Amino acid sequence: MKKIILFLLIFSLLGVCFAQNSQESDNDTPTVVASKGGYAEVPPAKRPLPIDQEKAAAAAEKDETPKDEENNRNTIRYGLPSEISSLLDTLLKNDDPRFTEEIYDLFQVTKSSTIKEKVLKYFTNLKDPCLEDYAVDLLNDPYDEKNDVVKAAFQYISAVKTTAAIPAVITLIESENENYFNDAISTLGDIGGPEEAMFLVEYLDRDDLSDAQRQTLMRNCGKMHAVETWDKLVDILTDEDENTFVRMYAAESLGLMEVEKSVPVLVDQFDATDPNLRQYVIKGLSHFPNVIEARAVIIQGIRDEHWRVRQEAIRTAKENDNKDAVPYLIYRAKNDSEKLIKEESFTAIAALNTDEGNDFLIEQLLDKKVADGTKKKIVEVLLKEDHAGEKEIIEVAKSVVTDDKRKDFRYAIGREMAKNYKSSYDEVTAMYLQSKDATTVSVGLDMYKQKKPSNLEAYVNTIANDKKASSNKTRAQKLLGIEEEETDAK
Repeated sequence: MKKIILFLLIFSLLGVCFAQNSQESDNDTPTVVASKGGYAEVPPAKRPLPIDQEKAAAAAEKDETPKDEENNRNTIRYGLPSEISSLLDTLLKNDDPRFTEEIYDLFQVTKSSTIKEKVLKYFTNLKDPCLEDYAVDLLNDPYDEKNDVVKAAFQYISAVKTTAAIPAVITLIESENENYFNDAISTLGDIGGPEEAMFLVEYLDRDDLSDAQRQTLMRNCGKMHAVETWDKLVDILTDEDENTFVRMYAAESLGLMEVEKSVPVLVDQFDATDPNLRQYVIKGLSHFPNVIEARAVIIQGIRDEHWRVRQEAIRTAKENDNKDAVPYLIYRAKNDSEKLIKEESFTAIAALNTDEGNDFLIEQLLDKKVADGTKKKIVEVLLKEDHAGEKEIIEVAKSVVTDDKRKDFRYAIGREMAKNYKSSYDEVTAMYLQSKDATTVSVGLDMYKQKKPSNLEAYVNTIANDKKASSNKTRAQKLLGIEEEETDAK
């Protein structure tokens, strides 16, 4: 009897200990509390990051003359706002990081809102945090600055992931100022975490929000990968009385969380009658490239009756390297009623790089019955992916360089070759440079400019000395780094 009592006493004590440990374990589980707005502490000032030398070298290759770099520095230091603005557009287009120090110093003294906006965009592109102090300070009190500058500051904060700005961004969301609401929501989606996601989900429950505001909120919830909001998003997606666009963005957000339990929920919604919702189900499923059920629905999306769904499925198949999609893509490239879908199919086929797909593209390129407009797209995608078709494209280029009935196709091939120039294009480039058609010569100069092969210099020199070459003559002179007076003297 004593043994039974002792056993019961021990068992009881163990139960108490287990309950206490379980309670302690529950208490240790962190509870996500929604972030709050407030004044954002401004980060300390800092100079630009060291220049990316690889990018700088690539940008230098795009200079037309040896003096371009020096001239650009002088424009930044001494130029008019309009001159600087135009230069900043070019630097941004060329992804040129060589002038960060001068541009940073310019930003500190300029009074031009246009210059401020473009400098923010320049450093946004470089993802350089040197202007964090300005951007955070501006978002604390943006009301006296032009909207374009504030918008650029939001984009900059998003690009460099300045989490210090979170209190100011939330304050601007809560102010419901139409000038800042959407940008503030988008920025919070880019820089926030679970606490900020919880803020957005709780904010979504407000009764005074417009449908447009609710859509913006929902669209950005998933960007923070906050699984704590998963149940709420599923409820919204599956609620047929909910606004369709809010449901669409819920589908996308569930995918962005990359939680595999989202897949069956999304698959179930693919039978929706609204094509917009089916399109966003595809967007959600695109984040599960290795899940069989997701891949199967994406294949079916390529066959969807609505072109937007087909387009989304084709893009997803390409991004997810879904080679099983190639036969479906070939069929769409041949037969789809929408030109856009045909072109998207060509793009995906080239990117997926299968023997079946590459053979199809080359066959289309060489088929005399296929229009040059279609062949332009095929040349573009084959040269971009650089997997196949180079030899065939070179031969086609040679055949059209003297065929004036196919000038547009000739120009298109040359421009595509110029985008990623190779020495194997030299023979074609020489033919372009010797053409009697001024536009063909101009395209040839575009091609030569990329690498400036020495074996083609004589052809460019001929153009530089040709009094009838007009604008091409001036370009050729610049590319060779010679003054106009020198050629005139000859």
